[in-house]
Amino acid sequence: MKNITSKAVLALALLSFTFTGCLKDKGFENYQYGINDPDTQPPGVGFPFASKAMNGYGLDVSGSPQTVSELTFLNLNAGNPAPADITITLAVKSTELIGAYNTANGTNIQVLPASLFTLPTTVTIPAGARSVDVPLVVSSTLTLNPNIAYGVAVQITSASGNYVVAQNLRNLLIQFSIKNKYDGIYTLSGYHNRTPYTFPYQTTMHMVTTGPNAVYFYWPLVGGVGHPIGVGPNNAMNWYGPTVAPVVVFNTTTNLVTSVYGSDPAGPPITMFTGAGSRVGKWDPATRAMTVDWNYNNNPLRAFFDDLVFVRAR
Repeated sequence: MKNITSKAVLALALLSFTFTGCLKDKGFENYQYGINDPDTQPPGVGFPFASKAMNGYGLDVSGSPQTVSELTFLNLNAGNPAPADITITLAVKSTELIGAYNTANGTNIQVLPASLFTLPTTVTIPAGARSVDVPLVVSSTLTLNPNIAYGVAVQITSASGNYVVAQNLRNLLIQFSIKNKYDGIYTLSGYHNRTPYTFPYQTTMHMVTTGPNAVYFYWPLVGGVGHPIGVGPNNAMNWYGPTVAPVVVFNTTTNLVTSVYGSDPAGPPITMFTGAGSRVGKWDPATRAMTVDWNYNNNPLRAFFDDLVFVRAR
């Protein structure tokens, strides 16, 4: 089994990323979701997570600095690593971009005060590399209201050399919330009911806060959002790419799952599965174990049956 750990793989080779071979799916093959081949595109730079209109991130209640890196790395979208250093200039555009998002979506995300975070104005993708972290450091959350969502928006303003800034990957919007009770590191076990990919899978999964009562699947093995598929014995796994990644929403009083939806609006529709063999979706406050069944493309033969055992806090 091929282990994929580099963040660069997320933006450069998600379509071809395999543990055992690339899965076949009509929408995936037609590029309705998933990542296109970078060799067919002009070389450029961008935030992989900028493909989503808004990215949720949970913060601890703490007076100590917390660094956000899972969402804020930059990638080179090219067939080969950078032949020379690429300097990328950044700017905080929270007021404009968060305001536009609120207007378009009817939300009320508040701009995170500039005094509460730091962000570099330039970063460099070194020669021979494909990515660079952009450390966004939140200095303290003690003054934040847990009932309010806060946002930061970062824009790539330029890149050195002949590299273009991918316009659809230029603006990164992050919504911060205080971590909810469902947030944590879990062991995910489950299976997919799509023949022939019905083999069981097991892997570490981060369930990441995106609002007061919802979490999304962040798969550390691929360095981004996503969900495994069992494609063979001995825990051989594959996936459909980062756009087939569910968000699970709970009733905070009953801890029952109330809905499941896709983390990427450009991906296929994802819903809570209620067909034959489905179970009650829930989170157990005593053990912090989670059960969730979901499917994509509104197809009962594209369902996943997931059990998550809590390991530790993130």
